[in-house]
Amino acid sequence: MHELYQIPLFEGISEAELQWLLDHSHEVHLQPGDCFFRENEPVSQFYVVLEGELQVTRSFNGSPTVLGTTPRGIMGGEMDLLNGSVSHVNACAILPSRLMVFETDDFRQLFAACPLVGTRILQTTAQRMAGIATATKNQEKMAALGKLSAGLAHELNNPAAAARRAAKTLHEALPALQTHALNLNSVETDPQQLERLAAFQQQVIQRAAAAPTLSPLQQADQEEEIGEWLDRHGIVQPWEMAATFVSAGLTIDDLAELIEPISAECKGDVLAWLHNSLYVAGLLNEIEHSTQRISELVTAVKAYTYMDQAPVQEVDIHQGLENTLTMLNHKLKKVTIIREYDPDLPPVQGRGGELNQVWTNLIDNAVDALNGEGKLWLITRCENNFAMVEIADNGPGIPPEVMPRLFEPFFTTKEVGVGSGLGLDIVYRIVSQHDGSIDVQSEPGHTRFIVRLPLEGPQ
Repeated sequence: MHELYQIPLFEGISEAELQWLLDHSHEVHLQPGDCFFRENEPVSQFYVVLEGELQVTRSFNGSPTVLGTTPRGIMGGEMDLLNGSVSHVNACAILPSRLMVFETDDFRQLFAACPLVGTRILQTTAQRMAGIATATKNQEKMAALGKLSAGLAHELNNPAAAARRAAKTLHEALPALQTHALNLNSVETDPQQLERLAAFQQQVIQRAAAAPTLSPLQQADQEEEIGEWLDRHGIVQPWEMAATFVSAGLTIDDLAELIEPISAECKGDVLAWLHNSLYVAGLLNEIEHSTQRISELVTAVKAYTYMDQAPVQEVDIHQGLENTLTMLNHKLKKVTIIREYDPDLPPVQGRGGELNQVWTNLIDNAVDALNGEGKLWLITRCENNFAMVEIADNGPGIPPEVMPRLFEPFFTTKEVGVGSGLGLDIVYRIVSQHDGSIDVQSEPGHTRFIVRLPLEGPQ
């Protein structure tokens, strides 16, 4: 019995079909490490492994990912030949291997010459395409989650580090403030003076919280002016105090008014006490702002993922866009965001987490097109019973030859291993599942992705 009869792909074929297969194929021998297919190279052959084993890998975000192996009896190359595309995988021998190989023309004739084999090839191809699509989409989601997590970690680290730094400095500053407060109480300062100092302190702390930010030159000039004034009055550490007083919005007139009724021996203690009070208040404000930023980020993450909510609910498009911007903030430092939101846009019925995937992919692609620097438009509008969301950029545009393939699975214009070609495919599927539509318009300097979603949600 011929060895082909022992391979499931050829089981049950006639002797005439067997002879046709032998006449229209040839054998290829591979040693471990030899590659029969390479990713992104043209495919012109179909193979069946007769002996040995090949490993199939695919680059994903710059790293090779093993999709599986092709031991004896397993075929390869049929998907790319049927689709007329380049190879999406690498197929390299991991054992000494012997392949039965068909050239392109012979592969096409095989379906007519051996219908049973052709049917099995198509069945296997359909199963493989479904499996690869599912696996790659999972990888795409995990990669997207990884990028969002990295960006979120960066955004959280900044306020967390600021709060930690302020708390440590506050621990060191409080004893000095207590010392100066005790000094004021120990010297001959009457209760009315202490009451006036306390009122002045509260007034200045409130003013400091709303003080305008000065330019570096303005800050330096005012620090020099106040520092010289403090130095003339024999105040210890005048320049350190000057920086704090200027940041709080105080002037020489304010300080002169404060110490005028104070005895000469107490003026230094009063100014030192005020300086430390403002310094401590500034540290507390920094801790408050940092923890508030952390809380805002956590709230945004929860809203972005629609945690603890029903699969279909009322979705605020504007909130979704803003939460997405928060998630991608680390990529938007040099991007000018122009919001043109329709204040009367009602919520839509939909799956909020999935819609946020749409905004994430579209905004992320726009930022990539801008190379991290340019203008990004977010536009919303109510069109009869539809919510319109437009995401546009002033990047170089999409080449005309690429436009017809934008939503094609696995198609990407990015470098090998950088993009999976599934981002826009996921966008298209989610929008379609919401009974919506997506339109693309592009020319150099202006690209628009326009999504329309029915307000009542998917039927």
